[in-house]
Amino acid sequence: MKYYLPNWLRIVLLIGLFVFLIGLFVANYSFVRQSPGGNDFLARWTGAHYWLVEGVNPYDEEVSLAAQTMIYGRPADPSKGEDIAHFVYPLPAMLFFGPFGLLPFPIARAIWMTILEICLVVLGLIGLRLARWSPDRFTQAAVILFSVLWYHGARAVIIGQFAVIEAVLIAIALLAIQREKDEAAGIVLALTIAKPQMSFLIIPFVLIWSFRARRLKIVGWFLGMITVLIAGSLIALPGWPLAWLGQLLSCPSYTDLGSPLSILTSFLPGGGGTANLILTGLLSLYLLWEWIMAAGKDDPWFQWAAALTIVITNLIAFRTATTNFVVMLPALLIIFKTWEDRWGKGGLIASLLTLLGLLVGLWMLFLVTVQGNVEHAVMYLPLPILTLLGLLWSRWWVIGSTRLPMWED
Repeated sequence: MKYYLPNWLRIVLLIGLFVFLIGLFVANYSFVRQSPGGNDFLARWTGAHYWLVEGVNPYDEEVSLAAQTMIYGRPADPSKGEDIAHFVYPLPAMLFFGPFGLLPFPIARAIWMTILEICLVVLGLIGLRLARWSPDRFTQAAVILFSVLWYHGARAVIIGQFAVIEAVLIAIALLAIQREKDEAAGIVLALTIAKPQMSFLIIPFVLIWSFRARRLKIVGWFLGMITVLIAGSLIALPGWPLAWLGQLLSCPSYTDLGSPLSILTSFLPGGGGTANLILTGLLSLYLLWEWIMAAGKDDPWFQWAAALTIVITNLIAFRTATTNFVVMLPALLIIFKTWEDRWGKGGLIASLLTLLGLLVGLWMLFLVTVQGNVEHAVMYLPLPILTLLGLLWSRWWVIGSTRLPMWED
Protein backbone atom coordinates (compact mmCIF):
# COMPACT_ATOMS: atom_id res chain seq x y z
CA MET A 1 0.00 0.00 0.00
CA LYS A 2 1.45 3.33 -1.06
CA TYR A 3 1.24 6.40 1.13
CA TYR A 4 0.61 9.74 -0.56
CA LEU A 5 1.45 13.07 1.06
CA PRO A 6 -1.39 15.60 1.30
CA ASN A 7 -1.13 18.45 -1.21
CA TRP A 8 -0.67 21.05 1.52
CA LEU A 9 2.29 19.13 2.94
CA ARG A 10 3.87 18.87 -0.49
CA ILE A 11 3.59 22.63 -0.89
CA VAL A 12 5.15 23.21 2.55
CA LEU A 13 8.02 20.84 1.71
CA LEU A 14 8.63 22.55 -1.64
CA ILE A 15 8.68 25.97 0.00
CA GLY A 16 11.04 24.66 2.67
CA LEU A 17 13.35 23.21 0.01
CA PHE A 18 13.33 26.49 -1.90
CA VAL A 19 14.19 28.47 1.24
CA PHE A 20 16.98 26.00 2.06
CA LEU A 21 18.50 26.33 -1.42
CA ILE A 22 18.37 30.12 -1.24
CA GLY A 23 20.05 29.96 2.17
CA LEU A 24 22.70 27.61 0.81
CA PHE A 25 23.41 29.96 -2.10
CA VAL A 26 23.67 32.96 0.26
CA ALA A 27 26.11 31.04 2.47
CA ASN A 28 28.19 30.06 -0.56
CA TYR A 29 28.15 33.62 -1.89
CA SER A 30 29.37 34.89 1.47
CA PHE A 31 32.16 32.31 1.36
CA VAL A 32 33.10 33.35 -2.17
CA ARG A 33 33.33 37.02 -1.19
CA GLN A 34 35.55 36.22 1.78
CA SER A 35 37.65 33.46 0.20
CA PRO A 36 38.77 34.11 -3.38
CA GLY A 37 39.67 30.91 -5.19
CA GLY A 38 37.77 28.18 -6.96
CA ASN A 39 40.53 28.10 -9.55
CA ASP A 40 39.35 24.94 -11.27
CA PHE A 41 35.99 26.54 -11.98
CA LEU A 42 37.57 29.92 -12.72
CA ALA A 43 39.52 28.56 -15.70
CA ARG A 44 36.37 26.98 -17.13
CA TRP A 45 34.27 30.10 -16.42
CA THR A 46 36.87 32.25 -18.18
CA GLY A 47 36.72 30.03 -21.27
CA ALA A 48 32.93 30.17 -21.33
CA HIS A 49 32.81 33.91 -20.64
CA TYR A 50 35.31 34.88 -23.33
CA TRP A 51 33.68 32.63 -25.92
CA LEU A 52 30.05 33.59 -25.32
CA VAL A 53 30.49 37.23 -24.29
CA GLU A 54 33.73 38.36 -25.96
CA GLY A 55 33.65 36.04 -28.98
CA VAL A 56 37.15 34.67 -28.30
CA ASN A 57 38.07 31.02 -28.85
CA PRO A 58 38.08 29.39 -25.35
CA TYR A 59 41.33 27.57 -26.24
CA ASP A 60 43.11 30.79 -27.18
CA GLU A 61 46.19 31.86 -25.17
CA GLU A 62 44.45 35.17 -24.48
CA VAL A 63 41.80 33.34 -22.48
CA SER A 64 44.38 31.37 -20.48
CA LEU A 65 46.28 34.58 -19.74
CA ALA A 66 43.10 36.25 -18.52
CA ALA A 67 42.46 33.36 -16.15
CA GLN A 68 46.07 33.44 -14.91
CA THR A 69 45.75 37.15 -14.21
CA MET A 70 42.57 36.58 -12.19
CA ILE A 71 44.33 33.89 -10.15
CA TYR A 72 47.81 35.37 -9.65
CA GLY A 73 47.45 39.00 -10.69
CA ARG A 74 50.04 38.27 -13.41
CA PRO A 75 50.94 35.57 -15.95
CA ALA A 76 51.54 32.17 -14.35
CA ASP A 77 55.03 30.73 -13.96
CA PRO A 78 54.85 27.04 -14.96
CA SER A 79 58.40 26.45 -13.65
CA LYS A 80 57.04 27.07 -10.14
CA GLY A 81 54.17 24.65 -10.64
CA GLU A 82 51.62 27.43 -11.20
CA ASP A 83 48.48 26.52 -13.12
CA ILE A 84 48.40 27.99 -16.63
CA ALA A 85 44.60 27.72 -16.39
CA HIS A 86 43.73 26.42 -19.83
CA PHE A 87 40.07 25.69 -20.53
CA VAL A 88 41.27 22.10 -21.26
CA TYR A 89 37.80 20.52 -21.64
CA PRO A 90 36.24 19.22 -24.87
CA LEU A 91 33.86 21.78 -26.32
CA PRO A 92 30.69 19.74 -25.54
CA ALA A 93 31.41 20.55 -21.89
CA MET A 94 30.14 24.04 -22.69
CA LEU A 95 26.66 22.59 -22.18
CA PHE A 96 27.52 22.76 -18.48
CA PHE A 97 29.89 25.73 -18.28
CA GLY A 98 28.29 28.00 -20.89
CA PRO A 99 25.38 29.40 -18.82
CA PHE A 100 27.78 30.37 -16.02
CA GLY A 101 29.98 32.33 -18.41
CA LEU A 102 27.11 34.79 -18.82
CA LEU A 103 27.17 35.65 -15.10
CA PRO A 104 29.65 37.67 -13.01
CA PHE A 105 32.25 35.30 -11.59
CA PRO A 106 31.37 35.59 -7.85
CA ILE A 107 27.68 34.83 -8.52
CA ALA A 108 28.56 32.08 -10.99
CA ARG A 109 30.94 30.46 -8.49
CA ALA A 110 28.40 30.59 -5.65
CA ILE A 111 25.73 28.96 -7.83
CA TRP A 112 28.27 26.39 -9.06
CA MET A 113 29.22 25.48 -5.47
CA THR A 114 25.54 25.12 -4.58
CA ILE A 115 25.00 22.77 -7.52
CA LEU A 116 28.05 20.69 -6.57
CA GLU A 117 26.82 20.34 -2.98
CA ILE A 118 23.42 19.18 -4.20
CA CYS A 119 25.11 16.77 -6.60
CA LEU A 120 27.11 15.21 -3.77
CA VAL A 121 23.86 14.48 -1.93
CA VAL A 122 22.34 13.08 -5.12
CA LEU A 123 25.42 10.92 -5.65
CA GLY A 124 25.01 9.40 -2.19
CA LEU A 125 21.33 8.69 -2.80
CA ILE A 126 21.96 7.14 -6.22
CA GLY A 127 24.84 5.14 -4.79
CA LEU A 128 22.48 3.52 -2.29
CA ARG A 129 20.15 2.63 -5.17
CA LEU A 130 22.93 1.20 -7.31
CA ALA A 131 24.06 -1.01 -4.43
CA ARG A 132 20.43 -1.90 -3.68
CA TRP A 133 21.26 -1.11 -0.10
CA SER A 134 18.45 0.02 2.24
CA PRO A 135 20.02 0.41 5.68
CA ASP A 136 18.30 2.15 8.59
CA ARG A 137 17.65 5.90 8.38
CA PHE A 138 20.59 6.74 10.63
CA THR A 139 23.00 4.95 8.27
CA GLN A 140 21.42 6.58 5.23
CA ALA A 141 21.81 9.99 6.85
CA ALA A 142 25.44 9.14 7.68
CA VAL A 143 26.09 8.23 4.03
CA ILE A 144 24.60 11.53 2.82
CA LEU A 145 26.51 13.57 5.40
CA PHE A 146 29.71 11.74 4.51
CA SER A 147 29.20 12.38 0.79
CA VAL A 148 29.26 16.13 1.41
CA LEU A 149 31.92 16.39 4.14
CA TRP A 150 34.59 13.87 3.18
CA TYR A 151 37.86 15.16 1.81
CA HIS A 152 37.32 14.31 -1.85
CA GLY A 153 33.82 15.81 -1.92
CA ALA A 154 34.44 18.96 0.12
CA ARG A 155 37.64 19.80 -1.74
CA ALA A 156 35.84 19.40 -5.07
CA VAL A 157 33.24 21.94 -3.96
CA ILE A 158 35.82 24.43 -2.69
CA ILE A 159 37.89 24.46 -5.88
CA GLY A 160 34.82 24.10 -8.11
CA GLN A 161 35.72 20.79 -9.80
CA PHE A 162 33.43 19.49 -12.54
CA ALA A 163 34.27 15.94 -11.39
CA VAL A 164 31.23 15.98 -9.07
CA ILE A 165 28.82 16.57 -11.95
CA GLU A 166 30.66 13.98 -14.05
CA ALA A 167 30.31 11.46 -11.21
CA VAL A 168 26.56 12.12 -11.02
CA LEU A 169 26.21 11.70 -14.80
CA ILE A 170 27.95 8.31 -14.61
CA ALA A 171 25.81 7.29 -11.64
CA ILE A 172 22.59 8.38 -13.38
CA ALA A 173 23.54 6.37 -16.48
CA LEU A 174 24.15 3.27 -14.34
CA LEU A 175 20.89 3.81 -12.47
CA ALA A 176 18.98 4.18 -15.75
CA ILE A 177 20.43 0.86 -16.88
CA GLN A 178 19.38 -0.71 -13.58
CA ARG A 179 15.86 0.67 -14.04
CA GLU A 180 15.81 -0.38 -17.73
CA LYS A 181 15.48 3.21 -18.94
CA ASP A 182 17.74 2.51 -21.89
CA GLU A 183 17.10 5.69 -23.87
CA ALA A 184 18.02 7.87 -20.87
CA ALA A 185 21.04 5.67 -20.13
CA GLY A 186 22.44 6.16 -23.65
CA ILE A 187 21.88 9.92 -23.63
CA VAL A 188 23.41 10.51 -20.20
CA LEU A 189 26.34 8.20 -20.90
CA ALA A 190 27.14 10.29 -23.98
CA LEU A 191 27.21 13.44 -21.85
CA THR A 192 30.07 11.95 -19.81
CA ILE A 193 32.47 12.82 -22.64
CA ALA A 194 32.57 16.24 -20.97
CA LYS A 195 35.36 14.84 -18.76
CA PRO A 196 36.78 11.89 -20.71
CA GLN A 197 39.55 11.03 -18.23
CA MET A 198 36.80 9.83 -15.88
CA SER A 199 34.69 7.99 -18.45
CA PHE A 200 37.13 6.54 -20.97
CA LEU A 201 36.75 3.01 -19.56
CA ILE A 202 33.17 2.99 -18.28
CA ILE A 203 31.83 3.91 -21.74
CA PRO A 204 33.29 0.88 -23.59
CA PHE A 205 32.32 -1.42 -20.72
CA VAL A 206 28.68 -0.30 -20.83
CA LEU A 207 28.58 -0.66 -24.61
CA ILE A 208 30.08 -4.16 -24.50
CA TRP A 209 27.66 -5.20 -21.75
CA SER A 210 24.73 -3.69 -23.68
CA PHE A 211 25.53 -5.63 -26.84
CA ARG A 212 25.77 -8.88 -24.90
CA ALA A 213 22.59 -8.16 -22.91
CA ARG A 214 20.76 -7.24 -26.13
CA ARG A 215 20.00 -3.78 -24.73
CA LEU A 216 20.80 -2.17 -28.08
CA LYS A 217 18.77 0.96 -27.33
CA ILE A 218 21.55 2.01 -24.96
CA VAL A 219 24.08 1.78 -27.80
CA GLY A 220 21.80 3.46 -30.31
CA TRP A 221 20.90 6.43 -28.13
CA PHE A 222 24.52 6.78 -27.02
CA LEU A 223 25.78 6.92 -30.60
CA GLY A 224 22.99 9.27 -31.60
CA MET A 225 23.71 11.68 -28.76
CA ILE A 226 27.47 11.53 -29.36
CA THR A 227 26.87 12.40 -33.00
CA VAL A 228 24.75 15.40 -32.02
CA LEU A 229 27.32 16.61 -29.48
CA ILE A 230 30.33 16.30 -31.77
CA ALA A 231 28.58 17.64 -34.89
CA GLY A 232 27.02 20.53 -32.99
CA SER A 233 30.32 21.49 -31.37
CA LEU A 234 32.17 21.36 -34.70
CA ILE A 235 29.55 23.62 -36.26
CA ALA A 236 29.84 26.04 -33.33
CA LEU A 237 33.65 26.04 -33.32
CA PRO A 238 35.36 24.23 -36.22
CA GLY A 239 38.79 22.89 -35.36
CA TRP A 240 38.30 22.78 -31.59
CA PRO A 241 39.58 19.19 -31.25
CA LEU A 242 43.09 20.19 -32.38
CA ALA A 243 43.09 23.22 -30.09
CA TRP A 244 41.92 21.06 -27.19
CA LEU A 245 44.61 18.45 -27.85
CA GLY A 246 47.19 21.22 -27.94
CA GLN A 247 46.17 22.30 -24.45
CA LEU A 248 46.25 18.71 -23.22
CA LEU A 249 49.79 18.25 -24.54
CA SER A 250 50.93 21.30 -22.59
CA CYS A 251 49.70 19.87 -19.27
CA PRO A 252 52.80 17.78 -18.48
CA SER A 253 54.91 20.93 -18.66
CA TYR A 254 53.49 22.15 -15.37
CA THR A 255 52.20 19.01 -13.68
CA ASP A 256 54.44 16.23 -12.42
CA LEU A 257 51.93 13.77 -10.97
CA GLY A 258 50.93 10.74 -12.97
CA SER A 259 48.50 7.98 -12.11
CA PRO A 260 48.10 6.73 -8.53
CA LEU A 261 49.87 3.54 -9.66
CA SER A 262 52.84 5.58 -10.84
CA ILE A 263 52.88 7.42 -7.52
CA LEU A 264 52.79 4.11 -5.65
CA THR A 265 55.57 2.52 -7.69
CA SER A 266 57.71 5.68 -7.50
CA PHE A 267 58.67 4.62 -3.98
CA LEU A 268 60.47 1.58 -5.45
CA PRO A 269 64.22 1.68 -6.21
CA GLY A 270 64.87 3.33 -9.55
CA GLY A 271 61.57 5.18 -9.56
CA GLY A 272 59.44 2.17 -10.44
CA GLY A 273 58.83 3.10 -14.07
CA THR A 274 58.93 -0.51 -15.24
CA ALA A 275 56.85 -1.69 -12.28
CA ASN A 276 54.24 0.95 -13.10
CA LEU A 277 53.97 -0.25 -16.71
CA ILE A 278 53.69 -3.88 -15.59
CA LEU A 279 51.04 -3.16 -12.95
CA THR A 280 49.07 -0.95 -15.34
CA GLY A 281 49.15 -3.66 -17.98
CA LEU A 282 48.14 -6.40 -15.55
CA LEU A 283 45.27 -4.34 -14.12
CA SER A 284 44.07 -3.50 -17.63
CA LEU A 285 44.14 -7.16 -18.67
CA TYR A 286 42.35 -8.20 -15.50
CA LEU A 287 39.69 -5.54 -16.09
CA LEU A 288 39.20 -6.77 -19.66
CA TRP A 289 38.69 -10.29 -18.30
CA GLU A 290 36.08 -9.01 -15.85
CA TRP A 291 34.30 -7.22 -18.70
CA ILE A 292 34.12 -10.47 -20.64
CA MET A 293 32.83 -12.34 -17.60
CA ALA A 294 30.23 -9.66 -16.76
CA ALA A 295 29.01 -9.06 -20.32
CA GLY A 296 25.25 -9.53 -20.45
CA LYS A 297 25.00 -10.65 -16.82
CA ASP A 298 22.37 -9.54 -14.26
CA ASP A 299 22.44 -6.14 -12.59
CA PRO A 300 24.41 -6.96 -9.40
CA TRP A 301 27.27 -8.36 -11.48
CA PHE A 302 27.03 -5.44 -13.90
CA GLN A 303 27.09 -2.84 -11.10
CA TRP A 304 30.04 -4.56 -9.42
CA ALA A 305 31.99 -4.65 -12.69
CA ALA A 306 31.08 -1.01 -13.36
CA ALA A 307 32.37 -0.08 -9.89
CA LEU A 308 35.58 -1.99 -10.55
CA THR A 309 35.96 -0.21 -13.89
CA ILE A 310 35.60 3.18 -12.20
CA VAL A 311 38.15 2.34 -9.52
CA ILE A 312 40.73 1.01 -12.00
CA THR A 313 40.12 4.07 -14.20
CA ASN A 314 41.24 6.25 -11.33
CA LEU A 315 44.22 4.02 -10.61
CA ILE A 316 45.69 3.96 -14.11
CA ALA A 317 44.56 7.27 -15.66
CA PHE A 318 47.70 9.16 -16.71
CA ARG A 319 46.44 12.36 -15.16
CA THR A 320 43.76 12.21 -12.50
CA ALA A 321 42.86 14.31 -9.46
CA THR A 322 41.74 13.49 -5.94
CA THR A 323 38.51 15.35 -6.66
CA ASN A 324 37.73 12.73 -9.31
CA PHE A 325 37.55 10.14 -6.54
CA VAL A 326 34.02 11.20 -5.59
CA VAL A 327 32.89 8.84 -8.35
CA MET A 328 34.03 5.90 -6.18
CA LEU A 329 31.38 6.53 -3.51
CA PRO A 330 28.88 4.07 -5.07
CA ALA A 331 31.64 1.43 -5.11
CA LEU A 332 32.10 1.90 -1.37
CA LEU A 333 28.37 1.39 -0.86
CA ILE A 334 28.44 -1.87 -2.81
CA ILE A 335 31.13 -3.07 -0.40
CA PHE A 336 29.09 -1.95 2.63
CA LYS A 337 26.00 -3.69 1.27
CA THR A 338 27.99 -6.92 1.01
CA TRP A 339 29.27 -6.53 4.57
CA GLU A 340 25.75 -6.17 5.92
CA ASP A 341 24.54 -9.15 3.89
CA ARG A 342 27.39 -11.27 5.23
CA TRP A 343 27.60 -10.12 8.84
CA GLY A 344 24.27 -8.43 9.60
CA LYS A 345 24.50 -5.79 12.31
CA GLY A 346 28.25 -6.34 12.59
CA GLY A 347 28.64 -5.46 8.92
CA LEU A 348 26.55 -2.34 9.38
CA ILE A 349 28.72 -1.23 12.31
CA ALA A 350 31.83 -1.92 10.24
CA SER A 351 30.42 0.25 7.45
CA LEU A 352 29.74 3.15 9.80
CA LEU A 353 33.20 2.87 11.33
CA THR A 354 34.74 2.83 7.85
CA LEU A 355 32.83 5.98 6.91
CA LEU A 356 34.05 7.66 10.08
CA GLY A 357 37.60 6.46 9.49
CA LEU A 358 37.64 7.76 5.94
CA LEU A 359 36.04 11.06 6.94
CA VAL A 360 38.54 11.78 9.72
CA GLY A 361 41.53 9.90 8.32
CA LEU A 362 41.63 11.54 4.91
CA TRP A 363 41.34 15.03 6.36
CA MET A 364 44.06 14.27 8.93
CA LEU A 365 46.33 12.85 6.24
CA PHE A 366 45.81 15.99 4.19
CA LEU A 367 46.57 18.30 7.13
CA VAL A 368 49.79 16.53 8.10
CA THR A 369 51.12 16.25 4.52
CA VAL A 370 49.94 19.44 2.81
CA GLN A 371 52.76 21.58 1.45
CA GLY A 372 51.65 25.22 1.46
CA ASN A 373 48.35 24.99 -0.37
CA VAL A 374 49.33 21.95 -2.47
CA GLU A 375 48.17 18.48 -1.50
CA HIS A 376 50.78 15.75 -1.18
CA ALA A 377 50.89 12.88 -3.66
CA VAL A 378 50.03 10.45 -0.85
CA MET A 379 46.42 11.73 -0.99
CA TYR A 380 46.03 9.84 -4.28
CA LEU A 381 46.59 6.43 -2.70
CA PRO A 382 44.27 5.46 0.20
CA LEU A 383 40.80 5.52 -1.36
CA PRO A 384 41.39 3.76 -4.72
CA ILE A 385 43.59 1.09 -3.15
CA LEU A 386 41.21 0.37 -0.26
CA THR A 387 38.19 0.40 -2.57
CA LEU A 388 39.87 -1.96 -5.03
CA LEU A 389 40.68 -4.41 -2.22
CA GLY A 390 37.11 -4.15 -0.91
CA LEU A 391 35.62 -4.86 -4.33
CA LEU A 392 37.91 -7.83 -4.91
CA TRP A 393 36.89 -9.25 -1.53
CA SER A 394 33.20 -8.74 -2.27
CA ARG A 395 33.33 -10.23 -5.78
CA TRP A 396 32.42 -13.79 -4.86
CA TRP A 397 29.51 -12.73 -2.65
CA VAL A 398 28.07 -10.25 -5.15
CA ILE A 399 28.34 -12.53 -8.16
CA GLY A 400 27.19 -15.56 -6.19
CA SER A 401 24.09 -13.65 -5.09
CA THR A 402 22.84 -12.61 -8.52
CA ARG A 403 20.05 -15.16 -8.44
CA LEU A 404 18.97 -14.59 -4.85
CA PRO A 405 15.79 -12.69 -3.90
CA MET A 406 17.75 -10.11 -1.92
CA TRP A 407 18.72 -8.42 -5.18
CA GLU A 408 15.12 -7.82 -6.19
CA ASP A 409 13.44 -4.45 -5.75
